[in-house]
Amino acid sequence: MKLLPEPTSSLLLLLLLVELSVSSMSQSSLRTSHKDGLRKLSNQMHRLRNLVSSRHTDVHYEHNLTSLPTLNFRPHDLAAVQENSTLFQLSSGLHSFKLHFDWLLYWQNQSGLLSFETKKITDIIESIRILIQNQVPDLPSQNATLSLPAPTSTWDVFKTSDIVHSRLQRFCGWYLRALHVLIQSTRRRRQLSPQSKDAHNKGGSGNTVVNYSS
Repeated sequence: MKLLPEPTSSLLLLLLLVELSVSSMSQSSLRTSHKDGLRKLSNQMHRLRNLVSSRHTDVHYEHNLTSLPTLNFRPHDLAAVQENSTLFQLSSGLHSFKLHFDWLLYWQNQSGLLSFETKKITDIIESIRILIQNQVPDLPSQNATLSLPAPTSTWDVFKTSDIVHSRLQRFCGWYLRALHVLIQSTRRRRQLSPQSKDAHNKGGSGNTVVNYSS
């Protein structure tokens, strides 16, 4: 059996160690980037909810807007949220809301009720959906149409606007809690990873300080 010269063997070992180190750093960087993406999503969802909440949305109108996203979630469902399915449902629901706000924007213009707030909401929704696409690039495309009858009066436009705002506020509340669960889950996985444990041990010896703050 022919053995490699000692310098060659040492060089191969060094190259292997470098490759493993780069791979480890890349995985750590991906986890950090992924968590940062979820945080950005959460921040934008907070921004959206605050904008929607600036309007009184505790409404009890009779309506038949069956095209709005349904909210059948229960508190214990948060214990079982999965990232891909949660982000898909979030994207799908926001797409539906954007179509409703586009409809409102059109009829507000027609009725002389132009609202810059409505346009701002649609812009934030679109920015959130772009962030989701960055997190889950293979999300399926959404239906781009909405079939709603034309309003019969200015009051009809105003009432529909209140209903859509109210549903979106509740929608944001649920998905903000779901995103918080996903962020905490990502943080725990990072803390339990071998790379994080090694870094934590080094930090205890005074060589490296590791900050796990969220």
